[in-house]
Order: sequence, then C-alpha cells, then structure tokens
Amino acid sequence: MANNLILGHAETEADVRACFPVMRQLRPQLKTPEDLLAAVRLQGEQGYRLLGVWDDGKPVALAGYRRLDNMIHGRFIYVDDLITSAEGRGQGHGERLLEALRELGRTEGCRKLVLDTALANTLAHRFYFRSGLLAQGLHFSMELQ
Repeated sequence: MANNLILGHAETEADVRACFPVMRQLRPQLKTPEDLLAAVRLQGEQGYRLLGVWDDGKPVALAGYRRLDNMIHGRFIYVDDLITSAEGRGQGHGERLLEALRELGRTEGCRKLVLDTALANTLAHRFYFRSGLLAQGLHFSMELQ
C-alpha cells in the first residue's frame, strides 16, 4: 500500500470532479464529471457526503453516505455508494472506508451501518460478509415511470 494515502471528504467542486473516474465504474449512468457534481449537490441537500481514499490527491476508493433516522433502524449510516477503482482493488481501501464509516456512525450515535447491493453482485457480497455486514432482508422496488 502506498505511503501517501489519506482519508478525506470531497469538499470542493474540483474534489468531486476528480472522483468521477472512480464513481463512474460503479455508476455508469454518470456520463460526465458535471453529472456527478449535480448528483452530489442534489443528494447533499439530503445529507450525502463523499468520503475517499486519496493517493497523491487522486481518489482511488469512494464511499458516498448519509446519516438517516427511521423507525426500522433508528439512527444509522446509509452507504449509497462504495467503490474501489479497478486498479486499487485488493489493497484494503474498501475496508478502510467501512471502518471510517463505522467510527463516524458511532460518533454520531448511530445504531447501524446499512447498504444495499444487487443480488447478482456476489463478489461484493463476499466482501461485505468478510467486513462484518450481514444480509438481513431483501430490498424491493418498482419503476414509477
């Protein structure tokens, strides 16, 4: 693992744009850095933040998350996005991000960390199980348009 890695939030528009190549690997519907910036701005109004592992100022792994409250989980951290760049996989970046989110959640009085993943995403499932996340239900949805 490189010695110049830092963990930090994408705070500026330039930071968010720099995250585009990594985030696009998870969210291919984002076609330009401006698409990502618009999504982060909109979701930011709902508490979304983008945490990254940065290598010499370049993001190599990202976690988009928000703190929420509901009657199912109480206060919790919801992970919208979790991705390590194809080149950075296997170096512990995902574990580092999840541990940072766990600690952030504890600091904010959260009872749980929650994320959704596709049923077919078996490689991610193995990673989540290894990281201490357990499958506790199914997420149902329907198209409205």
